[in-house]
Amino acid sequence: MRIYIIGDDGITLCREPPAAVNKGEIIVASNEQLHATQLCGKRLLALWNALPDIERRRKVGDRDALIDQLRLAIEALPEPQPEAKGPSGQDAVIAMPCRAEGATLDEVVIATGWQRAASSRL
Repeated sequence: MRIYIIGDDGITLCREPPAAVNKGEIIVASNEQLHATQLCGKRLLALWNALPDIERRRKVGDRDALIDQLRLAIEALPEPQPEAKGPSGQDAVIAMPCRAEGATLDEVVIATGWQRAASSRL
Protein backbone atom coordinates (compact mmCIF):
# COMPACT_ATOMS: atom_id res chain seq x y z
CA MET A 1 0.00 0.00 0.00
CA ARG A 2 1.29 3.45 -0.90
CA ILE A 3 0.89 6.10 1.75
CA TYR A 4 1.77 9.71 1.11
CA ILE A 5 2.80 12.25 3.70
CA ILE A 6 2.12 15.76 2.49
CA GLY A 7 4.30 18.20 4.35
CA ASP A 8 5.68 21.69 3.94
CA ASP A 9 8.63 20.34 1.98
CA GLY A 10 6.64 18.23 -0.50
CA ILE A 11 5.27 14.72 -0.72
CA THR A 12 6.97 11.67 0.81
CA LEU A 13 6.04 8.13 -0.13
CA CYS A 14 5.88 5.51 2.64
CA ARG A 15 5.10 1.82 2.70
CA GLU A 16 3.48 1.88 6.14
CA PRO A 17 1.70 4.57 8.14
CA PRO A 18 4.17 6.53 10.28
CA ALA A 19 4.00 6.17 14.04
CA ALA A 20 3.78 9.94 14.47
CA VAL A 21 2.83 12.87 12.28
CA ASN A 22 4.54 16.23 12.48
CA LYS A 23 2.52 19.42 12.77
CA GLY A 24 1.19 20.47 9.39
CA GLU A 25 1.61 17.04 7.77
CA ILE A 26 -1.29 15.23 6.17
CA ILE A 27 -1.36 11.48 5.51
CA VAL A 28 -3.32 10.18 2.53
CA ALA A 29 -3.60 6.69 1.07
CA SER A 30 -6.36 7.15 -1.50
CA ASN A 31 -7.72 9.59 -4.04
CA GLU A 32 -10.78 10.12 -1.84
CA GLN A 33 -8.59 11.11 1.12
CA LEU A 34 -6.63 13.50 -1.09
CA HIS A 35 -9.89 15.11 -2.26
CA ALA A 36 -11.08 15.36 1.36
CA THR A 37 -8.02 17.31 2.49
CA GLN A 38 -8.49 20.99 3.03
CA LEU A 39 -5.38 21.93 1.06
CA CYS A 40 -5.72 25.40 -0.40
CA GLY A 41 -5.16 25.99 -4.09
CA LYS A 42 -1.82 27.68 -3.45
CA ARG A 43 -0.50 24.62 -1.59
CA LEU A 44 -1.82 22.20 -4.23
CA LEU A 45 -0.10 24.27 -6.89
CA ALA A 46 3.16 24.26 -4.91
CA LEU A 47 2.97 20.48 -4.51
CA TRP A 48 2.35 20.06 -8.23
CA ASN A 49 5.23 22.35 -9.19
CA ALA A 50 7.59 20.54 -6.78
CA LEU A 51 7.17 17.22 -8.61
CA PRO A 52 10.07 16.18 -10.86
CA ASP A 53 9.68 16.26 -14.65
CA ILE A 54 6.27 17.97 -14.51
CA GLU A 55 5.18 20.91 -16.61
CA ARG A 56 4.86 23.85 -14.23
CA ARG A 57 1.49 25.51 -13.68
CA ARG A 58 0.70 29.11 -12.80
CA LYS A 59 -2.97 28.67 -11.93
CA VAL A 60 -4.94 26.02 -10.10
CA GLY A 61 -7.87 26.00 -12.50
CA ASP A 62 -10.32 23.23 -11.58
CA ARG A 63 -9.32 22.13 -8.04
CA ASP A 64 -10.72 18.60 -8.40
CA ALA A 65 -8.98 18.09 -11.74
CA LEU A 66 -5.69 19.30 -10.25
CA ILE A 67 -6.05 16.86 -7.34
CA ASP A 68 -6.72 13.98 -9.75
CA GLN A 69 -3.69 14.95 -11.84
CA LEU A 70 -1.57 15.34 -8.71
CA ARG A 71 -2.54 11.86 -7.51
CA LEU A 72 -1.72 10.33 -10.90
CA ALA A 73 1.64 12.12 -10.94
CA ILE A 74 2.62 10.96 -7.46
CA GLU A 75 1.45 7.41 -8.22
CA ALA A 76 3.88 7.44 -11.16
CA LEU A 77 6.82 8.28 -8.90
CA PRO A 78 9.20 5.35 -8.38
CA GLU A 79 8.98 3.31 -5.19
CA PRO A 80 11.59 4.28 -2.62
CA GLN A 81 14.27 1.63 -2.40
CA PRO A 82 14.97 0.30 1.08
CA GLU A 83 18.41 1.13 2.32
CA ALA A 84 20.78 -1.77 1.95
CA LYS A 85 22.18 -2.78 5.30
CA GLY A 86 25.31 -4.76 5.82
CA PRO A 87 25.50 -7.57 8.31
CA SER A 88 25.05 -6.50 11.91
CA GLY A 89 27.81 -6.79 14.48
CA GLN A 90 25.96 -9.73 15.98
CA ASP A 91 25.84 -11.48 12.58
CA ALA A 92 29.58 -10.92 12.12
CA VAL A 93 30.43 -12.31 15.55
CA ILE A 94 28.22 -15.38 15.03
CA ALA A 95 29.77 -16.07 11.62
CA MET A 96 33.42 -15.77 12.70
CA PRO A 97 33.73 -18.97 14.78
CA CYS A 98 31.77 -20.86 12.11
CA ARG A 99 34.59 -20.35 9.62
CA ALA A 100 36.82 -23.33 8.89
CA GLU A 101 39.73 -21.64 10.69
CA GLY A 102 37.54 -20.44 13.56
CA ALA A 103 38.20 -17.11 15.26
CA THR A 104 40.26 -15.85 18.13
CA LEU A 105 39.05 -13.33 20.67
CA ASP A 106 41.51 -10.80 19.24
CA GLU A 107 40.01 -11.25 15.75
CA VAL A 108 36.52 -10.65 17.12
CA VAL A 109 37.71 -7.54 18.98
CA ILE A 110 39.36 -6.14 15.83
CA ALA A 111 36.45 -6.99 13.51
CA THR A 112 33.81 -5.43 15.75
CA GLY A 113 35.77 -2.58 17.30
CA TRP A 114 34.82 -3.86 20.73
CA GLN A 115 37.18 -3.39 23.64
CA ARG A 116 38.67 -6.25 25.49
CA ALA A 117 37.40 -6.71 29.02
CA ALA A 118 39.75 -5.28 31.65
CA SER A 119 39.55 -8.55 33.55
CA SER A 120 40.59 -11.88 32.10
CA ARG A 121 37.43 -13.41 33.55
CA LEU A 122 34.39 -13.69 31.32
